[in-house]
Amino acid sequence: MTGTPARRAIPADDSSKRDAAPFLRYYSMMQSYFQYRMRARYRQRQANALLVYAFLLTVTGALAMDSKVSPAVRPVLLGMTFPGAGFLHWASANQVMLASVLCGVGLSLFLVALLLWFATGNVIAPVLAWTGAALLANAPARFGLTATPSDTALPWLIGPAVLMACLFAWLIPGKQAGCTKPSAARCPAITREPIAIPDELSPEMMRRIRLLLDRALQPTRRFDGFEWRDQFQTAAVRYQVNFMAYTLALAQRRYAPAASCHFAEAQQHLLTKIGDRRMWGYWRLENTWGNLRFDGDPVRHQNIMYSGFTALQMAVGGASRLELHHRGKVQLSYGLDQIMALLDRQYRTSPYGLLACEPNWIYPLCNLITMAGVTAVDGRLGTDRWQQLAEPFLASLDREATRRDGSFIAFRSALTGIAPPAPGGIVMQAFPCLFLNALSPERAQEHWWRVRKRLDHGSWQRLFWPVDVGNYGFSRASSYAATAAAAVEMGDTAIAGECLRRLEIECPSREVDGVIHRERASLWAHALEMLARSGAPDGFRQLVERPAHEHGPRLISAPYPDVLVARAMCEGRGLKLVLHPGHGTSRPLLEFGGLIPDRHYRTGIDDQPFLKADAGGRALLRLQLVGRTSLSLEPVV
Repeated sequence: MTGTPARRAIPADDSSKRDAAPFLRYYSMMQSYFQYRMRARYRQRQANALLVYAFLLTVTGALAMDSKVSPAVRPVLLGMTFPGAGFLHWASANQVMLASVLCGVGLSLFLVALLLWFATGNVIAPVLAWTGAALLANAPARFGLTATPSDTALPWLIGPAVLMACLFAWLIPGKQAGCTKPSAARCPAITREPIAIPDELSPEMMRRIRLLLDRALQPTRRFDGFEWRDQFQTAAVRYQVNFMAYTLALAQRRYAPAASCHFAEAQQHLLTKIGDRRMWGYWRLENTWGNLRFDGDPVRHQNIMYSGFTALQMAVGGASRLELHHRGKVQLSYGLDQIMALLDRQYRTSPYGLLACEPNWIYPLCNLITMAGVTAVDGRLGTDRWQQLAEPFLASLDREATRRDGSFIAFRSALTGIAPPAPGGIVMQAFPCLFLNALSPERAQEHWWRVRKRLDHGSWQRLFWPVDVGNYGFSRASSYAATAAAAVEMGDTAIAGECLRRLEIECPSREVDGVIHRERASLWAHALEMLARSGAPDGFRQLVERPAHEHGPRLISAPYPDVLVARAMCEGRGLKLVLHPGHGTSRPLLEFGGLIPDRHYRTGIDDQPFLKADAGGRALLRLQLVGRTSLSLEPVV
């Protein structure tokens, strides 16, 4: 007999099997659920944190009930069940209010310590705040309390109640249970409108980019025009240096790949600046209080907010070696491939598949920037590290750093697995697309679709955080600029244009001595704005995939700011240049390299129609600059 076999009926008298069936189904469902949830490393860390807290509550409770334990120790034991709870041991009669206030103060100090832990990686601060409040509760007289214990056990229920609440939150399905990737039908591709891409920098663009060049080309020990707020969070000067380098590399790639003069010198200066001890000295502190390691080397372990960001800077900027120096003396030196080998090993051995920025804090954005650096180094050195790391990295990104709705978390504690809610607004979802597009364009497109959906249906005033994270000032400059940069990369000209329009309204442009700036915008926001203005659809991805610099004729020296390069392109064996004077009329001396040795070149200039390359392929030309000046070097056959 064919077909579906008949289901065997449970005998009427087999009541035990009938009663067990619902339980078995429930048990099977729970096992499947736990197996799914425990795939993520952060779930295991959260479970471990809950177990540690439960163990702490059990031990303190047992000791408190032990008659052999001195009554003087019980406030300390109570204080170890919950931050500040030790003061409630004295909440008797007329001092309930004072004890409650002291408990609130202890809890507040603990919350401040948690904030310090997040901001600086200081894992010691929360432990000290919790245990310190517990120990201080043993000296009630210092705080105006009489040594009369409370006659209620309610304070001992705070810890178990918190544990049960956390356990309940851990058990129920939540937003952070891992990404459920939307189908292609739900994530249609963003329509990329045709963009008229100019082939040279406009006079306005040159005045804007001068803000970055002026700061990059100053003497390497000087940081005039940079914003010094702190070296631990988003306003750190190293990020200003990094993103200036990314922006100048993109601008050169798009408009002047054959001009190594200003751009190459700026990249070298920025690399020297990022190697200055003032840029990486923070790590000795963070490594000490975050990892309990007394090593000040910012490259060797974790800290991808320095090593990963700098690797990308080196790759797109054409550098091969990073020198960490202090007062003119080199203290450590790393080749680009050495940095990559360290990162490669750490990614392969990381339990999360992602690396920490701050000690034991994992940021998806930092990891995306680092992996963009890995990809760029592959393009520079011909290695294939990204191809080997891509699959596990992207799987880890989905599993450990993405919510069920597909949005990124801002950061996660590697120790506890917890991902606290974070401010920042829509930029926390939009900006990562700039770097994700260089790694996985399909995922970037899906992610940008969700961003675009929120922007189309939400209030921009609410979606964009009103704090410029580049200097902590009250403006949306960095949010608008970062979102515009990502929108340009994703080919969404409508969002990019609207972001730049709103940026101009909120932080109007000002021109001083031929340089355009925005008074309330951070330097980081300026760099991001120029990243948007210099970009094109997939422009950053192309820079990352093929960061190698062009060979052939090129402009290798020109005085800055007397000469501003608007265009420099190799065309066959020739060179096409468009130059502008920086200050009125000038007659600068230009130096060219990469020419055919001992060959004459036509210049297209009436008063100097020819120049001759020397045996090294170099040539000099003094040129009268009056407004926009076009120059074309073509070898004489």
